[in-house]
Amino acid sequence: MDILILPNVFFVDNMDHKDIKRKLCYALLKFAENDAELIDLEVSEWAVTHQIACYLKEPFSDWDVDCEYNRKKLDVKKDKSDRNKRPDIVVHHRNTNHNLLIIEVKKSGENTEDDDKELKEFTDKSGNYGYDFGIQLIIPRKNKPDPDTMNLSLRWYENGDHNAKRDILRI
Repeated sequence: MDILILPNVFFVDNMDHKDIKRKLCYALLKFAENDAELIDLEVSEWAVTHQIACYLKEPFSDWDVDCEYNRKKLDVKKDKSDRNKRPDIVVHHRNTNHNLLIIEVKKSGENTEDDDKELKEFTDKSGNYGYDFGIQLIIPRKNKPDPDTMNLSLRWYENGDHNAKRDILRI
């Protein structure tokens, strides 16, 4: 049997939303265990997303995990309004059209309207990017006194829309 190898073609392990949630929750729990102080220090969103992305690398070891990734192959990512875009965290295979997960992070109380539009656009399978799943992660401004609860919430996006049935209200 001959094996044909094509450039930019990958074995896809058909992850569904449950697999993604399990892996994402694992990474967020690791973040909560090791870096909850970042929440209390009220550091920038960028510092938090970087640490979360580091924890995503283990459960998504067959993927590239990048912060502020602003490329679609060699082109700059743009939204429908032709504005440059750089998602907070993406799980993908670089320099291909295989985009698994896009994550936008906001601190609680901040306006999430732009992130909502971006996640809908970037998970639209008929659009330019076609991410399989999107997450809007809301982090607290100050951590709760209860060390067992980080009080993170996730809004779930797929097929160009918010899917409230798959939201997680507290981790």
